[in-house]
Formats: sequence, structure tokens, C-alpha cells
Amino acid sequence: MESFVYHLPASVSAERLGRQLPEESGLELRLDHQVGREGLLLDTFDGALYNSGKILFSFDEGLLLFDLHDGRVLEQAGPFAGTVIGDMVKGPVVDLLAELAPLRAPLPVASLRLRREEGRLVDDEGKTLVRFYQMMCGRGQGRMVGVGCSLPLRGYEEAGEVLRLALQRCGAVPCGDGKEMYEALKLSPPVYQAKPEIVLHGEAPVGDSALLLLRTFLQVARANEGGIVADSDSEFLHDYRVALRKIRSLLSLFAGVFDAAATDSLKGQLADLMRTTNGLRDLDVYLLRRGDYHALVPPSAHPGLKLLFDELLGRRHEEQRRVNLALTGKAYKRKMAALARTFSAGRGALKPGPLATEASRPFAARLILKRYRRVCKVARALDETTPDEGIHRLRIHCKKLRYLMEFFSSLFPPAEIKGVIRSLKQLQDCLGTFNDLSVQQNFLATLLASAHGGGARAVPLAYAVGALTAMLASLQARERGRVFDSLALFCGEDNRLIFAELFDSRQEDDEDTRLLQQ
Repeated sequence: MESFVYHLPASVSAERLGRQLPEESGLELRLDHQVGREGLLLDTFDGALYNSGKILFSFDEGLLLFDLHDGRVLEQAGPFAGTVIGDMVKGPVVDLLAELAPLRAPLPVASLRLRREEGRLVDDEGKTLVRFYQMMCGRGQGRMVGVGCSLPLRGYEEAGEVLRLALQRCGAVPCGDGKEMYEALKLSPPVYQAKPEIVLHGEAPVGDSALLLLRTFLQVARANEGGIVADSDSEFLHDYRVALRKIRSLLSLFAGVFDAAATDSLKGQLADLMRTTNGLRDLDVYLLRRGDYHALVPPSAHPGLKLLFDELLGRRHEEQRRVNLALTGKAYKRKMAALARTFSAGRGALKPGPLATEASRPFAARLILKRYRRVCKVARALDETTPDEGIHRLRIHCKKLRYLMEFFSSLFPPAEIKGVIRSLKQLQDCLGTFNDLSVQQNFLATLLASAHGGGARAVPLAYAVGALTAMLASLQARERGRVFDSLALFCGEDNRLIFAELFDSRQEDDEDTRLLQQ
């Protein structure tokens, strides 16, 4: 039973569609249900629904999701809450959305006039052979367009083909994504990408490649400013900070590509920008872990956890207000405009350094290989007695290596570069979890010492923090073993040979090659 999912370029009535059925077929189209309403078309900022071939509508009475790949329709009662998907009331629609983007909030794309239609294709005895569903949409007084699906019942595929041909004679075309509907409604598809694909040229001067990377990351950061101020979801701030961190890392890693004094000045400016949002991001991270924390401790500690998160929410409110004032202020706007001019390709570009004219690919290969050797060297010095700070330093080295490989990924064979990035990501996941567990314990101790109030609040709060800290310490001890297992794989002989071949170790001197092979 193969469904036909279609796009209709104009409103098609059931009567008009019925006239397209062959008279000799003895088939009749019956419209069982039709309702008109106002609603919203929703999507996340990064277009998670559009990019996965799904359309989400919100009505007063609930949510409706239409899958443009298979024609599946999911409905859920209850009004749109305007919060992140992971915090929305569970149901068939939210459960599917949570698989796509649990940390993002669905945002209004457009207000629409909607007409929902359900019907059947029946034979001369009134027996149902095919079911169909359509959602017609229009903006303002414009013409309506729609998406729909016809599904023949088992054994009636021939009747399904009759209805498909009738739909096509009315202008229906196969639909696999929302492009046609967006175009017909004069809507711009989502263009934001947290990790845009940046195509570099191997022979281009590395100074030019670096400026392209810097401009792109700055654009990503700036695209998130509105969402941070609106406080739509925490991913706006996360993407903003990652983009700024990449800019700062690039300036540090590309030593000699730009003027040293100018580079140091820019790194200082970027550090100041990052500090503005440090507190807010820290609080977001802990608030996102509410569910995990409740699962870790016994129910007797839950009242104390509520006090803990009430404290964090109060602090977050103040941090959000402070960040909003900073990001909407004239000083911030001047700084970001100055950075844009500095990273421009023409006049006012960042002053080049002695390595600015080197070809991008050999520069990238040398830098990546050098950074990989450093990771392996640091890893060899670690053992079970290494303090948390030592493992954290390794995590920083791995992050710099990951950034380098992502910066230059377009210069190397796609399958190979994706493979080594994937292997590094597995190690980073272990290191990140270990570090988070360490940081969380320190944070909880500091928070308990500075928490507002006392008396009746103090005891349940201290009990919850104590129980949570004990569980985090236990998880961290277990994670330490996983870190060393992942290190053995990433720095093992097979991976060393892959790095040596992919990044052309012949360009390195004998000492460097011996270090890599140890």
C-alpha cells in the first residue's frame, strides 16, 4: 500500500477532483470532513522541520504535523506552549519533534488560513477503496495551496492509481519536502546553519582562507543575537558562543598568518565578549539537566532539588537581563561592526603575518598533524592518578584539533576526514562528560555556600546537593575508565597511520615522524 504524497499549486475542490475520475470506473469521491480555521506555521530557527520534510501547524485546540515523505499525520490536543520542545507536554507530535530538536523552540513562520479536508474514494456499492487527506493553506487574501496524501487500502492499489491520476490532472505533483509550499506562499525557507559548509581551495593563500572562516563564524554568531535577546531557547546562546570560540581558536591556532599584535588584541576583545555570557550559559546548562538530576537522586531529595532549581532560575533571570542590556547596547554593536570590518576581504582586513601567503592545504596538513602529535604526547603522560585538571587540559587540546579538522575539512577526501573527526568526537564525548561531572560538583559546592536564605530551606537544599554530589562523583569515577579506553583507540597504531597518510607526514622532519610513531 504505497501512499501518494502531493503538493497542490492551487485550491482544488472535491467536486472538481471528482470530475476527473473516469465515468466507466464507477468510482465516487466523498468528502467526509472539512473544517476551516486560522493557525500558525511553525519551525525551529535552524529549520529542523523544513529540512526533515515535515510541516507543523498550531491551532487553538492543538498541534498537527504532516510528514511530506510518507504522508503521516499526527495530532496532539492542547495549545502551543511557546517553549522548547523538550519541555512541551508529551504526545505524538512532541515525541516526534523531540527526536529532531529537543532543545529548540518551535517559532512562528507565518499566520495562515487553513482548510483541512478528509475523504474517501468509494465504489458503486459505497465500499471504501482509498482514503485521502489534504491541508490547504493561504496567507492573507492570497490563493490557497496545499499538501495532501492518498492511501489505497490493501488490495485496492488500482483504485489508488486512478485517484493519483485524477489528482495529477488537477495539478498535483509528488512532494518530498516543503519547498513548493513555501514558494507558493511566498515564504523564505530557513537558511541558518550552525555549522555552515565552507569550501576552501587547497592552493589559495591561507590568509584568504582564514578570513573567509572568520567572516562566516562571525555571521553565525550575529544570526543568534535576536534569539538570545528574545530568550526563545538556549541553543541561540550556545551557537553564538561556539561561533565566537571558533574565531578565537582560529586566531590562536593560525600563528603567523596574521600580525601578532593585532591577533592578541582581537583575542582579548573576543574573550571580553565571551565573558558577557559566561554566567548565563552556565545556568542554562544546569537547568537543562533538571530531569537527569531528578533521576539520579532518591525522591526524598526532590524537594531540595526544587529549591536548587528555584535558586538557579532566579539567578538566570538576572543574568538574562544583564546579557540583554549588553547585546542591545551601542557599545556592543560598535564592537561587532568593527570585527566585521576587520575580517572583511577588502580594505581594512586584518594585517597579514609572515605565513599568510602559504598554500592552505599544506598549512592545514602540517598544523593538524602537529596538533594530533600533541594530543598523543599529552595522553601518554596520563594515568589513573592524573588530577582532573590534567584530563581537562587534554580535552582542550582535543577541541583545538577538532576545530582544525573542521576548518579545513573541504581540503581532504570527505570519507577519510569525516572518519577521523568521528573518532575524535567519540573521545571528546568521554572527555566532555568527565569534565562536566567534575565541574558540576564544584559548582554545586559553590552554589550551596552562596545560596540565598537559610532556616527551613537549608536542610533539604543541603541534603539534595549532598546526594547529587555523591552520585556525580560515582559517575565521574566510572567515566575516567572510559576516557582511557577511548584514548587507547584514538592514539593507537591504526589511527596514527591514518593521520600520517591523510595529512602527509612526509612534509615533517624526522624527529616529528619518530614522535608520531612512538
